[in-house]
Amino acid sequence: MDSAVATGIIAGFALLVSPATTRGSPQEIPRQVLEQYCELDAQGKQLTPDGWNQVAMLFITAGAPRLDKVVIIKDFVVSNPNLREGKAEFYVEYIQLGMIESSTAKFLHLPPVKVRAGFDLVLTNKPVGVGPGGSGTKMLGSPQWRIDGAIPEPHLTVDAAIRYAVHLRDQAPDESTRRHAEAAIAALKRLRPHSG
Repeated sequence: MDSAVATGIIAGFALLVSPATTRGSPQEIPRQVLEQYCELDAQGKQLTPDGWNQVAMLFITAGAPRLDKVVIIKDFVVSNPNLREGKAEFYVEYIQLGMIESSTAKFLHLPPVKVRAGFDLVLTNKPVGVGPGGSGTKMLGSPQWRIDGAIPEPHLTVDAAIRYAVHLRDQAPDESTRRHAEAAIAALKRLRPHSG
């Protein structure tokens, strides 16, 4: 009898707890989505077709890839949200270090400065565009938090930017682009945090 009562209490408690743990708080779930985007972006996922699809799944309308330049960052911080019904407004602060112009592989060093970008997340079950340029769609069941607006230009960590500059060097269509990529790699290596 005691074990039946205990089992009933445990089962009832599990019913009370599990929705909160699977869904998270109204603040945490949209924040996790935005943090996931920032992590994928910082790793350079926008620069590959599979990675682009991963990033696009987090957006309502991804838009076309904006790869004409990439921004190099030291770090990012996601703010607390301003919550409204079905919408969460955030900003992300980046420490910007420089940028690479993709067509020429030129690197532009910038003084380390904080830059703030705003993001709105919306609770929606609108189909997700997947594939090159969002050519395919994936249907969603229940509403999910997704980022409103087009995907911004990539914001890469120094290590991800080095990998990108190596790719630009290896795929360079001419000697000038190759030299710019080599210079970018050298400059980016100097931006790496010192260990020890």
